[in-house]
Amino acid sequence: MVKLKDILSEILNTFQVEVDLFVDKASSHYEITNEIRALKGITIVTIITPEDYIQKVGSSDEYMRLKLKFVTRGEAKEIMQTFLDNALAKDSKDTIRIKGIKSMKFREETLKRL
Repeated sequence: MVKLKDILSEILNTFQVEVDLFVDKASSHYEITNEIRALKGITIVTIITPEDYIQKVGSSDEYMRLKLKFVTRGEAKEIMQTFLDNALAKDSKDTIRIKGIKSMKFREETLKRL
């Protein structure tokens, strides 16, 4: 008997990747991670910034490292570009969709299928 879980695992691919973010210090980490979690396809967002990482003094930016888990039917790199485009998309007033994000870069060497 074929299980639903087996059918879904053939159709949907689950991946994990790490992301480097530079965010505005005045922004809420909670709000930023919730907005990233709201992007279509992303299922889990975990903050994994190393505890010994020293933030730059006097800078208005703050570094965050995240681990994202996501599902897709297609290629992982294509959906990662879609996440990037959607997170940094600008509206008619030239404001970024997820407020507080200044830079977002995937660590492609950490991409793996689960």
